[in-house]
Amino acid sequence: MRARGRPMHNEIPRTLPEAIGDYAAAGAARFHMPGHKGQGMMGPLGMALAPWDVTELPGTDDLHAPEGAILAAERAYAEAYGARQSFLLVGGSTAGILAMLLALGKNKRVLLARDCHKSAVAGVALAGHACDFIYPETAVGAPFCGVVTPEAVETALARRRADAVFITSPNYYGACADVAGIAEVCRRHSALLLCDQAHGAHFPFVPGLSAHAASAADLWCVSAHKTLRAMTQSAVLHASPACPLSDAHIRKTLSLIETSSPSYPLMLSLDWALNQAKTGEWERHAARVLALRARFAAHPVAGVSLLEAAGPFAALDFTRLVFLVNGRGISGAMAQDALIGCGVVPEMADLASVVCITSPADPDAWYARLFAALTALPLGNGRFSYLPPVAVQKTPVLRVRDALLSPSEPVLLENCAGRICAQAAGAYPPGVATLFPGERIEEADVRRMLAFREAGLSLFGVAEGRTACVKEEKAV
Repeated sequence: MRARGRPMHNEIPRTLPEAIGDYAAAGAARFHMPGHKGQGMMGPLGMALAPWDVTELPGTDDLHAPEGAILAAERAYAEAYGARQSFLLVGGSTAGILAMLLALGKNKRVLLARDCHKSAVAGVALAGHACDFIYPETAVGAPFCGVVTPEAVETALARRRADAVFITSPNYYGACADVAGIAEVCRRHSALLLCDQAHGAHFPFVPGLSAHAASAADLWCVSAHKTLRAMTQSAVLHASPACPLSDAHIRKTLSLIETSSPSYPLMLSLDWALNQAKTGEWERHAARVLALRARFAAHPVAGVSLLEAAGPFAALDFTRLVFLVNGRGISGAMAQDALIGCGVVPEMADLASVVCITSPADPDAWYARLFAALTALPLGNGRFSYLPPVAVQKTPVLRVRDALLSPSEPVLLENCAGRICAQAAGAYPPGVATLFPGERIEEADVRRMLAFREAGLSLFGVAEGRTACVKEEKAV
């Protein structure tokens, strides 16, 4: 008897669409999961999707031990991204970030970029790692978040060794770190380089950006759903040829954090997204975006400017449109509300800008609508400037794990200065923690969080105006 999902001996490996499509077309009596049995769910959408939503069966392969169609899809990603091995993820880049940090082992020392996504906080806590922090750098007065530089990594590692360095590149604004330069520094100091490249899944397919794909890192993950034609939660973890961690170890780590019933529609969408990206559509889209940028430069909107390359970073993802709107006397959140009122929905807003993610799937008509909506933005008399998520540099009081697992209590934001943070909290997006577990909360942190809330930004780690702080021992 063979295991579920295993191909028969001498069976020719097929693609995922072939494997699942053949099963869907066979009209079998489905006495297996999922419960909808391929007969429709969620109305019209489910009618089309349900036949393709299957489980591990003979011929459909197994995500946690692939030998057939899933393995073929992973190898196709590895070839496209310059990886030794790629791993399909159905839990988003969050799963990839957790796996990268857990794969290091337990109780390691990690040099963590302080602009990391909140999922990195969870990964560090689960593994029990100790953290030193490195802070992103930006040009003086630059209106967006900066990046970590090789020089800063060199200084930090010379001061104190680390088992691994964790960075984000690109960030939510499209700013790219010099990943190759940082990788060289890490090699000199015998540290692994882990990179959250969730927002750069399209880089290998875009002229001018392909050189900034994170293949110089030992491990990196990309969110295919953010820019490629994949469904939400679809992502890929990559291991470089130089990564000293074995593929078997990485896959074992993934099995600890990902579901044992992975979504086949998500995996199918990953296969589809890669095949579409390889058609050349991103080259055509890149030309379209550059033309759009030129058009905006020739016909500017009063008080609105497009973010251009400036600062200590290697590149700017020019396919991402970051509109600085504070010149109109309004905040990014106000601009976002106005754009939504015109039928244009940006990805995110901060105090000074709105961020629009573009892709080849955008109809040309959307760009006409976007520029018309920008022209119609209201004028105000407010003074708004970008506030980076992190207010001040400081030394942690507790390990991240200890802070998260210690007894805690909810404290009003206004009253939490001086307390030790027990839960990551900040504006979402971008999901960077202003309040970091294990750090003592400063007045500047409180002012930043209150400014985000007052501006109408969504906050994570805050419920009913309160955030978790380590419970203080009462004097007896």
